[in-house]
Amino acid sequence: MRIKITLSADKSGIIDFNYQHQLQAIIYEFLSKSNPDYSSWLHEQGYVYKNDKRFKLFVFSGIIFHKQIKIISSSGLNGLNDLSSLNGLNGLNSLNGSNGSTGFSFKASQINPFLFSFQIASPVDKFIQHLIDGIFREGNEITLGRQKVTIYRIETLPDPMSSSNGSNSLNSLNGLNGLNSLNSSNCLTLRPLESPIFIKKPMPSGQRDIYLFPGDEGYAEFLNQNLLHKHETLYGKPFEGEPLKFNFHTINGKSVKQFTVFKKGIDGSVKPVNIKGTLQSFTVSGSKELIKIGFECGFGQNNSMGCGYVEVA
Repeated sequence: MRIKITLSADKSGIIDFNYQHQLQAIIYEFLSKSNPDYSSWLHEQGYVYKNDKRFKLFVFSGIIFHKQIKIISSSGLNGLNDLSSLNGLNGLNSLNGSNGSTGFSFKASQINPFLFSFQIASPVDKFIQHLIDGIFREGNEITLGRQKVTIYRIETLPDPMSSSNGSNSLNSLNGLNGLNSLNSSNCLTLRPLESPIFIKKPMPSGQRDIYLFPGDEGYAEFLNQNLLHKHETLYGKPFEGEPLKFNFHTINGKSVKQFTVFKKGIDGSVKPVNIKGTLQSFTVSGSKELIKIGFECGFGQNNSMGCGYVEVA
């Protein structure tokens, strides 16, 4: 299932560039409000694949801004090099931060609130149930980094694998247009929703990480392998079928998104994790079962950190 959460701010403010770990914290806080034990277990352990890999089996998108924003960067225009194209948002300005603060700046008031949203998906019913229950237990006001925001709307989104249209708003507010279904050849064109597809090649201890991008040797194999492992973790048996075929498209503008998240180690220390992945749209064809895994668990790695959430292009 896919959930869309729209947030509202009635005071002008700034959202940090590296907001992914803040969204992740909000998600775990929602889960904790419903079931603290489940939230703690999912965060610290998760679903184990063959004793050496762990999946959270959920994925979330980046933030989609519904109104004009400004980019405040201490390095001026050069700061745009580390940012995405923000889904082609018109009227985007860049300026130097005069007070040392950097991020996505917006204007808002009680009369004219600022709206933005993000989406969450998971195939695990328990996750969705605790998420929704926790949202309503949390109350309307939450904190995203340094920004106080209000939960404005919660919606269930249509299954992109079906032909059903419209969304089911959990609080009976506005709906959305439906997504297209798979055609007869099981072929879909998808795009990351401000959520880069991240692939890191396993390297021996002490060697520098290698990020892979579309066109690199082994890229499609790593994507498929990741989906197959999630499938086996979710259903308890290996997938029997052909791997998916991917064709990534060249796009104008920013094709790479990078950010930093912070991961707590076994010893309790917190270490920064650099994320760098592609925002290129792609055509995928093959098994509906595997494609559905990608929709609900994410394509690529680090899905629970905000990577690999896609929508129908």
